[in-house]
Amino acid sequence: MNFKISKELQIGLLVIITIAVTFFGVNYLKGINIFNPTNFYYLKLERINGLVETNDVTIRGYKIGLVKKIIYDYENPSSDVLVVLQVDDDLRIPVGSKAALVSSLIGAPSIELHLDTFNTEIYKKGDTIPSYIDEGIMNSITEEVMPRLQTIIPQLDSLIVSLHAIAENKTIESSLANINTITKNLNHASVGINRIVDKDVPLLCNNINGVMGNLNAVSANLKSVDFKNTFSQLNKTLLGVQGVTDKLNNGTGTLGLLLTKRDFYDNMNTTVGSANELLVDLKAHPKRYINVSVFGKKNE
Repeated sequence: MNFKISKELQIGLLVIITIAVTFFGVNYLKGINIFNPTNFYYLKLERINGLVETNDVTIRGYKIGLVKKIIYDYENPSSDVLVVLQVDDDLRIPVGSKAALVSSLIGAPSIELHLDTFNTEIYKKGDTIPSYIDEGIMNSITEEVMPRLQTIIPQLDSLIVSLHAIAENKTIESSLANINTITKNLNHASVGINRIVDKDVPLLCNNINGVMGNLNAVSANLKSVDFKNTFSQLNKTLLGVQGVTDKLNNGTGTLGLLLTKRDFYDNMNTTVGSANELLVDLKAHPKRYINVSVFGKKNE
């Protein structure tokens, strides 16, 4: 007996399978594991800071559930927002634990559970867990960064205006052209310096080496000089000169008498004057002092 499935049954099965796959796929994309039994807890928050369904519920960064539903009471706008948490069935939340709404600059907001590990009593399924909003880095940005930005923005505005004025200034082009010219000149100067370093510096170093060699030779010659004997002879000479100077100062000797004795100087001056007069008279009247007769005749 052949069992034949009608087309209607086939279409019905296909629709059921499609719905099931869609259901499981959507829940999987949301992070919901429908095969894992879960517990539900509630939170009441004054504001949710962008929290949406399927956001993570974590304990010390480890994901243990997700935000199942967010309920806003339109009839009572001043009331808190009700948040439904779906967590793993194995999790036991001690009484006294708290849930924090944590905001992030990059990622989405999340619910962070802080368990009271010292309490043995646990919350029952469907209980409301005390909660608070952890401002964290967002509060720091609001209280510290934003006031500074408010003071910096006007300065940035004036800076942008100044930069715009500088950019429109035509002298900038000429300045850039001058800088380009200076750069080219520096390149040429660099080439010249490289040439000097390659050619002249080695020659200069050779000359310096020669001078150093001569200095070494002079130093060697100086080492061979008997400075002790030389200075001894020089000391003797200076002592002799000192003795002569002392004699002159003391009036000893002819030069000393001449320098220190006025009468000696005057006598010598008189003697020199008399000798000079004698020479003059001798030159003028030589016959007075020289009597020469060629034939033996005596001149008067």
